[in-house]
Amino acid sequence: MPDEKFKDVKDLFQPWVMEAPQYSIAGCDVAWEHPELGRMFLNENPIRPSQAVIDAAMEALTKANWYPDRMLRLRRKLADLHGVGPENIAVANGSSETIDAMMRIFMKPGDEFMCSVPTFEMFPSRAGLCGCTTVQIPLRESDLQYDVDAMLAAVNEKTKLILIINPNNPTGIFIDDADLTKFCELGIPLCVDEAYLDYHPQVEAKTALLEKYPHVFLSHTFSKAYGLAGVRFGYVVAHPDLAEAFDRMFLPWNVSLMAMAAAEAILDNPSEIEEKVRYNNKWMDIFVKELEAKGLKPFPPHGNYMLVDGSVTGKTSQEIVDAAKDMAHVLIKTIKPIHGNNSYFRVTPGAPDDNERFVGFIRTYFGS
Repeated sequence: MPDEKFKDVKDLFQPWVMEAPQYSIAGCDVAWEHPELGRMFLNENPIRPSQAVIDAAMEALTKANWYPDRMLRLRRKLADLHGVGPENIAVANGSSETIDAMMRIFMKPGDEFMCSVPTFEMFPSRAGLCGCTTVQIPLRESDLQYDVDAMLAAVNEKTKLILIINPNNPTGIFIDDADLTKFCELGIPLCVDEAYLDYHPQVEAKTALLEKYPHVFLSHTFSKAYGLAGVRFGYVVAHPDLAEAFDRMFLPWNVSLMAMAAAEAILDNPSEIEEKVRYNNKWMDIFVKELEAKGLKPFPPHGNYMLVDGSVTGKTSQEIVDAAKDMAHVLIKTIKPIHGNNSYFRVTPGAPDDNERFVGFIRTYFGS
């Protein structure tokens, strides 16, 4: 037992630490403990890395006794993707590290971070761990698009950071360029998260905004189309001064030699990425047709996830997810109620057998 002369250790924490919303990865525990269940809930890429990527990471492992360098060659390759210089690039241990760093760069306790609801829940979690308040503006009820007018009306002197995910997670909807420009014109730091953009290359990355708006930055990840979620690699595209701020906020040696090698190897083999995108989009087309045939409403799958409105069935999100696990042995994701509708769920293409079982589930569970 602790000596009674010492305080309860929780009394030593900053007050906002235990009050912040928690981003849970408990679902990963279930998936790893039950490999027989198809992983269709985490927006993962079901295609394993190529042998070239594996070999590059294994070769790097032979040098694991040395600290990494500043990855200048890799930064140049990332810069070439966006038509910028390496000084515009900051590399991260996945975009999760970018989310954490941006909160600490721009915000202090009492400040406000603005985003939509629903959104990727790690953003409010990391804002809360900085002692900041998250102001979440509901998506428009009519089409689940960003409610730009409501967001702009909620901006005040405490608003120090704004988030636009493009395409949005979990809805898959892109924001109009004119509306995005309205946020840029505020002069408030703006993160444009483009984690899923590689699945819909018809829409270009918003790199052109950076020249006029130095307070705007882009967040990218190799966890989705690149299929390296377990490797943990992401990067920021930003004005050089802002990229330097991210570099300062990131821990030294934040990206391992193995992650650097894997990232560079897949950049050198763009056909691997294209194959993964084709696979994803093929199955998304199949899911859309099957769901629509049963009267459900799938939203545009512009990423590797699809939001589905199952309210026509009278089933709740949890009921649908539980049934998919029991009947098809696949894990799909519950979605919290949106405008009172508790029948939304989200699905990501898995391995071929998983996808086939999910299609069978649609046909069986949702009837004729």
